[in-house]
Amino acid sequence: LIREPKLSMEPEAALRRVLFLKNAPDAAVCALVRAGRVWQLDKGEALFCEHDRCLGLLVVLTGAVKTFKLDSRGRELTLDLETPGGSVAELPLFDGGNYPASAEAAEDGTRVFVVPRERFQAALAAHPELALQAVKSLGTRMRKLLWMLEAQTLYSVRARLADYLLRVADGQEEFRLDETNEAIGSRIGTVREVVSRTLHSFKDAGVITLRGRWVTLRDPQGLRRITGGEDG
Repeated sequence: LIREPKLSMEPEAALRRVLFLKNAPDAAVCALVRAGRVWQLDKGEALFCEHDRCLGLLVVLTGAVKTFKLDSRGRELTLDLETPGGSVAELPLFDGGNYPASAEAAEDGTRVFVVPRERFQAALAAHPELALQAVKSLGTRMRKLLWMLEAQTLYSVRARLADYLLRVADGQEEFRLDETNEAIGSRIGTVREVVSRTLHSFKDAGVITLRGRWVTLRDPQGLRRITGGEDG
């Protein structure tokens, strides 16, 4: 079995992938590169916990970082999964508050570039044009969170799982579920057992075929009807 090498980025290239730094002046990016340092984490190791003080600008270089919330029963809801070039939990970076969620490495050997908040604020003061791009970035994040809230409150688990399968398929008839049922449950706001039961109910209904972690879409239109709340 040949494993593909992990995507890895150098700090400058990763910073240029961040939405609000794509068009930043070279001087601003160079200042951030000089100010930052690299942290390495193994899978499950915390980058920060909910209510912690802001660390600063956090950009993934290698691996992945999962941002999540836990409810009163300890059930996890994944808010985001950032891969190389993605920035993690920017809100406290701009409003000065504490983290509203927790984040941890989703893969072994995850590397994160960390620029302390005060150093980022200095770069922002020196290059105020970055502020407009930052507002756009926060707007994009807000739209995504509102979509998640709508999905959680208005749609059933069956609808959310059907939508997840269609997004993972990305137009393919056959695809592999790389995430575990527990991880899928965390993404759509349920638990592993419910994901397993729902997948098998889709199989019994004839809309998918399951072979281990491989899924074949037998009736994509049927799945789309389920995402709209039309079960059947």
